[in-house]
Amino acid sequence: IIFRNSSAGRSLEIIFCSMFESIEATVIGAFASIDFESPITWVTIGVIGLFSLYKFIQKSFDMIEMICNRTYIYNICWEDPAVDHQILKISKDDVIFRICSAGDIVLDYAIEGPSKIVICDMNQHQLYLFELKIRMLRDPLLTYDEWWSIWGSSDSEVAVKVWKRMRHTMSTPARKWWDPRIEKTFRKGFAYSGSSGFAAKFIVPWLMYVVGFNLKDWADTGFSHEYISKNYYMIQRSAWWFRRLFPSIIAPFAGVPANQIGPEFYTLEFYEGILREIFLDPDFGSSNYFYRFYYDKGYKDQSCCPRTLKKEHFKALKDNAGCFEWHHATVQATMERVQPYSFTKLILLDHMDWMPNEMVADEWIALQRATVPGAKILWRSAFTKMDDKPFFNNLDIEDLSPQWYSKDRVKMYPGTFLSYMPKDPLPWVDRVPSPCQRASAVRKLSTASKMILHPLTAGKVNAHGDKMSSFYSAQAKGYDAVRENMLIARPEMMSGFGPIKKGHTWLDVGGGTGRNLHYLRAQLDLFERIVVLDICPELLAIGEENAKLSFTPAQFERIRWVCLDINSPNVRALLAPHLRNDLTRGFDAITFSYSLTMIPQWEKALESAKTLLSDEGRLIVADFDTYTEEGKSIKDFIIRQWYKQDGVRIEAKTRHVITKKVFSEKDYSITVSRFQKKLLRVNIPHMVVCCRKPMYTCDQGIRRQSHPDLTKLVEEKKEM
Repeated sequence: IIFRNSSAGRSLEIIFCSMFESIEATVIGAFASIDFESPITWVTIGVIGLFSLYKFIQKSFDMIEMICNRTYIYNICWEDPAVDHQILKISKDDVIFRICSAGDIVLDYAIEGPSKIVICDMNQHQLYLFELKIRMLRDPLLTYDEWWSIWGSSDSEVAVKVWKRMRHTMSTPARKWWDPRIEKTFRKGFAYSGSSGFAAKFIVPWLMYVVGFNLKDWADTGFSHEYISKNYYMIQRSAWWFRRLFPSIIAPFAGVPANQIGPEFYTLEFYEGILREIFLDPDFGSSNYFYRFYYDKGYKDQSCCPRTLKKEHFKALKDNAGCFEWHHATVQATMERVQPYSFTKLILLDHMDWMPNEMVADEWIALQRATVPGAKILWRSAFTKMDDKPFFNNLDIEDLSPQWYSKDRVKMYPGTFLSYMPKDPLPWVDRVPSPCQRASAVRKLSTASKMILHPLTAGKVNAHGDKMSSFYSAQAKGYDAVRENMLIARPEMMSGFGPIKKGHTWLDVGGGTGRNLHYLRAQLDLFERIVVLDICPELLAIGEENAKLSFTPAQFERIRWVCLDINSPNVRALLAPHLRNDLTRGFDAITFSYSLTMIPQWEKALESAKTLLSDEGRLIVADFDTYTEEGKSIKDFIIRQWYKQDGVRIEAKTRHVITKKVFSEKDYSITVSRFQKKLLRVNIPHMVVCCRKPMYTCDQGIRRQSHPDLTKLVEEKKEM
């Protein structure tokens, strides 16, 4: 107070006031000089706003989670039901499962009169939206005109009138959620509700303005191809902007999680291809109601709307409104709730894109339990191949994309896939080590130190078997415990082991301690014979001891521990006694689990294994990989030198030899899954390669060869 009243204080106060007044005048003057009539100004404001929004989203919270906690994402479904009907052929005996989304497609299925439709969704608000539709349909007083007015014209007065009449039939949470929202949702336009509606109302129009795309001018031409061809630059500009905005900003509003955004989402070609297919769709101006829904702010008439809003289907829709059952749960949880062998047809949308392989495998185990053998399973994907997840090697997948993508009016999913549920059990991978495979911290430390110091302490030996014994003999007891977090592709490999039929045979090359057997401990009774092949007797001894402690006597008797080189000249004859002396039997599965890169003559080992496969066999390799496709980066050089000291060979050539030289795509179905996982905060590259004889699953769930040996069929016919 004394300082403020002094002359120095008053002078300083005057200086500060003058400075703030000057800054204020400058800001006001700069703001007044902005030309708000200029489109450049609004583009600049929009860019700054979007960038700020992106940074806010990135640093603050999970945008999709925030949306799901407040409202629904989808106000209409983004899959084409006409394609679903052509593929699935829904009948009155079908029990159908589908992820809910906006619920309009399952209503479309109901027109066909199936026995039952079960839906689920993790977003409770999507189920509130579906429940509103289904409770309205179950209202005996509902007329077609009311139905159209609400969902076609977004008439808020009719919506409120019907709501008051049937709100008591809603579940308590859904009623409480809709009570304050029902009038506002339809008054503002149902097309603009949900996060997808928000994007359609605010983000997309701004983007169209920026790229110079006048939707009204295009609509005035009847959505002609000539207009798009003449102004194709708009497609290219839109692709440029989508490439930059979709992964970070638009994706959450469209319900696309970060896990689903792969490398394709960062290429111009991906967006340009989709936009070109959408805007050059010959049905865009007539029957493609998906995009017209947002442009017209609803549906203008029955000429371009879903079947569920057409008068001729209204009676069937009301008659079958009682066939639904819905769950606020994951797909897996829903499958575990229903009766076994319930479903005949399942539609899984694209949700598996963002799921890790382990989660996909667990979900399909539950799916198999809940479906009849041979059930049709349809799903879509943002990707054109399913190679990224080893589990899909269990399924005989039919790629329908070439046939149906051009006919799909949405054009949002480049991948459309169909499979039939196999009758034989899918591999259930138990990732928890058996008690005997665990070790104390002291043993782990001792084993790890012996592994690291081996190049300095080992004597000089020449034979490959002696080298392996020298390396592993001191590590054998703690081997599994130490390697559990290092050899992380093993459970991924086992997840794609293939359906396990009764009498299955398996050769595990370089299986050592038999760790892979413990992944399938719950299904060992299905095997006729398992042969663990290794050239290190110390590891085999540990494996046999662990198997005795972990498995039943009957399971243990099915396993043979063989100290033998896969490249032995008479390997087939030496293994024949383990297959009832049947040299033609072969193994249904042959695995190389981090062993191929340690075999000096590894190409010969692959050729040898190939000759040991049965007619329906598969070979699966899990191993270390290169960081880059060619394996020529600095990181590739470092990892190659590091693992070389342990006798591990890491090079891109391994993949090429397996998939191009030893196993050709002409005779085998080949998939390569490459991924990286952290080890001590360093990403280590791994791979799972599967080469299997082409098979197909028939509608009873029985798997057969796609290209059977016709000579055998002739011989069998003669014998009959």
